[in-house]
Amino acid sequence: MTEQPEMHPLSEPEQEWVRVRREFAAQEGVDHLDLDAVAAYYDGILARSVSEAEALDPDELAVLLDVVAVLLGEHLGARHGMQWVTVSDDEGPALALRDTLSDAVVFPQPAVGQAWNEQVTGAWLGEYVDWLGEQLQGIRAGDRPDGVAPQD
Repeated sequence: MTEQPEMHPLSEPEQEWVRVRREFAAQEGVDHLDLDAVAAYYDGILARSVSEAEALDPDELAVLLDVVAVLLGEHLGARHGMQWVTVSDDEGPALALRDTLSDAVVFPQPAVGQAWNEQVTGAWLGEYVDWLGEQLQGIRAGDRPDGVAPQD
C-alpha cells in the first residue's frame, strides 16, 4: 500500500546542500536567474561527457547534474514563486519545489536526469520553465491541465 507523501521544509543539511551547489555555480559564472547561462552550462557538461579527451568521472558528473537541478529549482523559485521542500514517500526523501499558491510539486532532479538520458540540449530548460508556468496558471485558476491530477 502506498502512503500519501509527506512534505516538509528543507532541513539545515538540505539547505546547505542546495546552497553549496548554488555557490559552486556562481563560482563557475552561472546565475540561476539567467536561464540561457544555465542552458549553456548544461550543454557544456553534455559536450564534456561525450568527448573522449575530457571524459567525466561518474561522481563528478552526478554533482554537476545536481548543480543544474539546483539552478533549475532556484530559477523556478524566482520565476514562479515556488519553494524548496522535502517530499518523503515509500521510496524515501526527495528534494522538490512546491507552488505556494496551489498543491503543485515539481522535482527538478528527475527532469534534468531525463533530459540527460535523452541527450537533449539545454534548449529544453526554457521550454520546460515556460510549460510549467502554463501548468501552474491552470492549477491556480482551478483547472487541471493535461497530465496533472489533483492531490487528495
